[in-house]
Amino acid sequence: MIEILQPVLFAVLLWWFSTGVILWLIGLPKRTFKWTALGATGLLAGATIALLLLRDQTSAFAAYAGFATGVVLWAWHEVMFLLGYISGPRKSPCPPGLATWPRFVASTKTVIHHELVIAIHAVMILIISWGAVNQIAAWTFFLLWGMRISAKLIVFFGAPNIADDFLPSHLSYLKSYFQKRAISTFAPIAITLATSAAAMILYQAANTPLNAFPSAGLIMIATLAGLAVIEHWALVLPLPGFQADAALWKWAMRSPQSNPTKPVSSEWRR
Repeated sequence: MIEILQPVLFAVLLWWFSTGVILWLIGLPKRTFKWTALGATGLLAGATIALLLLRDQTSAFAAYAGFATGVVLWAWHEVMFLLGYISGPRKSPCPPGLATWPRFVASTKTVIHHELVIAIHAVMILIISWGAVNQIAAWTFFLLWGMRISAKLIVFFGAPNIADDFLPSHLSYLKSYFQKRAISTFAPIAITLATSAAAMILYQAANTPLNAFPSAGLIMIATLAGLAVIEHWALVLPLPGFQADAALWKWAMRSPQSNPTKPVSSEWRR
């Protein structure tokens, strides 16, 4: 039983803590942002080195280190976006009355630089991890990327539980691109696909012998996928603990900035 509980708890705690730290940091005064960006970039450099060093490592430590490395690689993008350093050329509210496609084009312009940087980074991670024995970091990164895209599309097409006040004040114009309304047709499709992906990973984990390396990695990735699915559901259902005022991250909301941040999803958030 410990072989299952340990990686599950590690994944949940890392998800909870890293989300809270990001929310706390972006809620600090703007004069701290450069130091946050510098620290995040230092962690990114360390995670990249770890990605190289862990390529052929198959110990229990390598499984946990690989998962943490993937989370750190992804977290850099979240931090740089929420700080407002890497977003897009459009930094103004959505014009009223736009049809779906023009609104999609306009919203894409608000985040296109961010998306391009993620895509370039994903290619780099894929190249480094190609043929490696330990690909846990890469799978973690790509899972977070895929689930984030899915959640963003749900937000774009419309959902009732979008906590749009999670954004810091310098990104408040993004709220105008969200649609807080009844569940869109896209939402059940996205949730079904996300749930199917999580189920496939869980099935693979369940059919892997309980030894230190492969099973631990798959269990952590399956746990993260399950959390992402819950966050998808939180956009359409009022799930306690995943809403904007969640007690899970209450400690992270005690920020000196006058405009506190609140989570919409650990895509993670996003």
